[in-house]
Amino acid sequence: MNYPMAFYPETVTNFCRKYPLNLSRDDQVTVVCNNSSSVIKPQLPNLPIVPSVQWFGLIWLLWLGGAIALPLIAISWGWSWIELLLLVSAYSCLIAAAYAYVLSYRTKLLSQHRQQISEYQMKLAMYQKQQINSEHPPEIKAQESLINLKLRCQLLSDLMSNRVNPIGHSQARQGVSEKEFLRYLQCYFPTTVQGVQFKVPMSKKSYSADFTIVHHISGIGIDVEVDEPYAGLSLKPTHCLDEDSDRRRNQLFNEWGWIVVRFTERQVVQAPLSCCKFIAMVIAQVTGDRSYLELLELQPDLLPVKPWTTKEARRMAKERYRQTYLKQK
Repeated sequence: MNYPMAFYPETVTNFCRKYPLNLSRDDQVTVVCNNSSSVIKPQLPNLPIVPSVQWFGLIWLLWLGGAIALPLIAISWGWSWIELLLLVSAYSCLIAAAYAYVLSYRTKLLSQHRQQISEYQMKLAMYQKQQINSEHPPEIKAQESLINLKLRCQLLSDLMSNRVNPIGHSQARQGVSEKEFLRYLQCYFPTTVQGVQFKVPMSKKSYSADFTIVHHISGIGIDVEVDEPYAGLSLKPTHCLDEDSDRRRNQLFNEWGWIVVRFTERQVVQAPLSCCKFIAMVIAQVTGDRSYLELLELQPDLLPVKPWTTKEARRMAKERYRQTYLKQK
């Protein structure tokens, strides 16, 4: 894969397969459901059987009863205070685990039901569209497409509600080309934020995103990265094709629900508007929102750039390759 690169979460890919977008020549967006050929009216999903709130009260009553009964039993058996403390602690951990499991199970069922309701609304809209005579005036057809697009974005927004959010701003050093590129990004994508930090679960490690862009209507998030072939001070090779660090990072961000877009530093410096156009194309392809792309459609497409290996990055560093385009700034 050449630069520019785009890596999509599996959830987004599956969603786009299930609800593909057809972009006609006049740029009118229509939504097609994979099951649109069916004329069967969708059925409203049944409310799932979820643990009631009384379950949580019962769990805490069990804990309170055990916390009272166990010490009495332990004292009657002549246990020491240390043994009594360990017994009560183990029992409390068991009750806490049961509470967390029931809460997680209930939340999961309700979340699945909300997703089913959103899908039902989408399928119902498609069903109602099938029932309408196809010989409608163009104005009515355009209005129907906008309604379907709105429902699709709502469904995508529900799917993106589980996207992992950053924990704050990063202290990582910013690249020399990023400050100028930020100005272009914020001009076309007002939600752009630079240098935010993501915590890796079960680890002291964290990742810093060069830029993040959130499409508020659909909820999709885009992590925009600017890749240099080597570090400016140490001249150490970076973002090399034959290393796994970027691949693992991309995979983790995809699992967190983020689309990852990567440009080379030279692309960002020499063709920032074309980079913005590529981001706008990603948004349009996933959400159907072409408002960003319409502002940039006259810009040329980015020329593909081949990724570099560690050996090639060392040669670039030796030749001071980055200075050939950074000095033009």
